[in-house]
Amino acid sequence: MWKKLFSWIFLLFIINLGMSQTAQDAIRIRNMEFGFGARPIAMGGNGVALADDYSAIYWNPGGLASLKKTQFMVEFSHLNFSNDALFFDNLNSSNESFSRLRSIGLAVPLPTTRGSFVLGFGYNFVKDFDDYLYFNGVNPLSNGLEFELDDSAGNLALYSFDSDVLQTEEVSTEGGLSQWSFGAGMALSPNFDFGVSMNFWRGRDEYRLMFHQVDDANIYNTFPADFESYTLNQYLQTKYQAFSLKLGGMFKLNKQMRLGMAVEFPTTFTLKETFCSSDKLVFDDGYVDAVDSEPGEWEYRVKTPYRFDAGLGINTERLSLTAGVSYRDWSQTRFDKPNELLLNEDYSELLMENNSLRQDYREVLNYHLGGELVLPGDAIFLRGGYAVYPSPLRNAPKDMDRIYYSGGIGVQVNQNVMLDVTLLRGTWSRKSEDSFTPGSTLEDITENRFFVGIRYNF
Repeated sequence: MWKKLFSWIFLLFIINLGMSQTAQDAIRIRNMEFGFGARPIAMGGNGVALADDYSAIYWNPGGLASLKKTQFMVEFSHLNFSNDALFFDNLNSSNESFSRLRSIGLAVPLPTTRGSFVLGFGYNFVKDFDDYLYFNGVNPLSNGLEFELDDSAGNLALYSFDSDVLQTEEVSTEGGLSQWSFGAGMALSPNFDFGVSMNFWRGRDEYRLMFHQVDDANIYNTFPADFESYTLNQYLQTKYQAFSLKLGGMFKLNKQMRLGMAVEFPTTFTLKETFCSSDKLVFDDGYVDAVDSEPGEWEYRVKTPYRFDAGLGINTERLSLTAGVSYRDWSQTRFDKPNELLLNEDYSELLMENNSLRQDYREVLNYHLGGELVLPGDAIFLRGGYAVYPSPLRNAPKDMDRIYYSGGIGVQVNQNVMLDVTLLRGTWSRKSEDSFTPGSTLEDITENRFFVGIRYNF
């Protein structure tokens, strides 16, 4: 019992991490937002020129004006996330799966003397935070971990437990962003439809980190620093709220060609975080010191930039083709603090991250291509697509760009019911590193997304 550990010194540093969000955390709120709609996702993931059903409320609300009948839509999604992580020549493979209700909504055409006027409303899950990483290996680099101990004479000193140890880390994130959407589309002329959607965002994100290191080679065996292992667990729950506005237009260039355009105005998210942490240090003689922190709370805001979408669609009797782009300048993302906390100095480091957003992130143009073939009998629709999502980081290597291939089928079950099924497959690479595991982990990631939806017209 004469061996005393002040692990709370290190734990206070860990708790402060919960209040030190980075530019990357701000970008991830809206980056890689897939939206919903099995048909547009199967055709490359940009429905701005395809929008002619309830999903137009997300892609291009001007497309709502194309509906002639009341439509009810429901959709589910399933994600399989695979990660091959290389950490100091040790390869670890992991898989995680996530299933969700993607959308449920209704679009209703109202009687008009001329043109059309369609209202839509519903719940839509549009952004996944799901992620998973697991790796282990012997790390020869120092992570700076040290503890203050006293020896048998009562002398205090800092002792390192920082390198040439077997390290294991597991990081998981689960959750996403959803919208309660209200939209309207109207035909302003025979060749132009206009629409607007108002979206009330809600979201939840649960982050867990487990870090464990072991003196596997029995290097740290000298009293009082006769360390055996150290374990850290972190938990962070984030809740999101926001309101956004999107405008869209559909230009009918001729009987076969449509040009769709949409703009979403900058959106300010309010984030409320609850975080806690626990750590445990074990010595060779069996002595254990463990500390559990009290939960803490933290609130701040992130303003996301404009989003511009455009697409061109060509429709023939049997074949439809579409090409689209989506533009966003990620360097305009900004951290902000609530008005009632303008004088709080704890936000100074948070606001400094805005410099990183200006300097390290860039404008991005996503590319989307897709097509749909109607088989004889007009009951089977075959779809395929391709999309490129460049990394928002400046000077990012090409292998960090996300490439997606998609395919799907639509089945006209009867006059009123359409069944849509889509498979989306994406691959990319990523390098991750944190203060516990210096040296970086190289990740090769593959994700398979499965969408199934039903549209019922009545």
